[in-house]
Amino acid sequence: MFGSAPQARRMTMGGMPRRQFVRLSGTAGATGLLGLIGAERALADGGPTPGPSPSTPGGPGAAACPTPSPLCGLPTDTGGRYDLWDRVQVCEGTKTGPPFPQCLRTTPTYLVLNGGSGSSHDFLLVPSCRISGIECPFITTANAPNYWLEAWDNAQPGQPGHVVYPHIGLGVNSADPTIRMQDQLHIHLAGIHSGIQTQLNNHDSAISNDPSRWRNQIVPIWGLTSTGLPAPRSYRVLHVANLNGNLFRLLLDSVVRPTGATMAAQMLAVTPRLTGGGGFYVLNSEPGLPVPAGQPGGTGTVDFLLAYA
Repeated sequence: MFGSAPQARRMTMGGMPRRQFVRLSGTAGATGLLGLIGAERALADGGPTPGPSPSTPGGPGAAACPTPSPLCGLPTDTGGRYDLWDRVQVCEGTKTGPPFPQCLRTTPTYLVLNGGSGSSHDFLLVPSCRISGIECPFITTANAPNYWLEAWDNAQPGQPGHVVYPHIGLGVNSADPTIRMQDQLHIHLAGIHSGIQTQLNNHDSAISNDPSRWRNQIVPIWGLTSTGLPAPRSYRVLHVANLNGNLFRLLLDSVVRPTGATMAAQMLAVTPRLTGGGGFYVLNSEPGLPVPAGQPGGTGTVDFLLAYA
């Protein structure tokens, strides 16, 4: 739905802008990584307890939703950068088309939609609430659904967003309008570019599961541009044992507040950890990331990491 403006090559999916991405070679088939999620439902890394929620109840059968605001979005937003929100409402039956999306799964808290490229590793998990993106405070509260765990579960075999790719990558872009093309929160369910898992494995000894160290665990990762050219960016990386906690709140408390950054500038990505005790890598970056000498700069987009087409 969105991409970095210098790299974006758009096509339309029923009126929705969409980038084209270079297909990577590799054997199709998702790895059986569900076993990496612990049976218990507690955050293994001692994550923070979310604070009070500013949310208000949604419609019948729906979870709580944020209070309408310029920061989180208004339910009356429509068209253009809100086309994805229009699609949510059509899938829920609260609005008539156009657009006419293929609704792969509709629940009281989220929907799963095609990402637009038509590949077997390009899907979106979109909240049923009106939520602009990572900048909306609601997603860090106790009332917010665990969108990341839902995204991971929906990317597995037999699910509507099954990512057919050697390894799965989930991601959310920053609010930068030159990067994010749709102002409705959406988690990309995609592949992770070939070679990135190996790089993370090589940096594994410098990455802990201590959230208080996350902001200083900055590693360079070579990804790919939309034209398939190698490009390095730096990311803060953390280990987590599972996706049972609120990663948005973890980011807010462990990185954004301690560094004086803003949530709107952050990108966030998740991919399995294939070494050590397993679990997941959580990657975060921003354009103004303060990097060690000699390392590449940060980024507000997940597109260097994720393979869509």
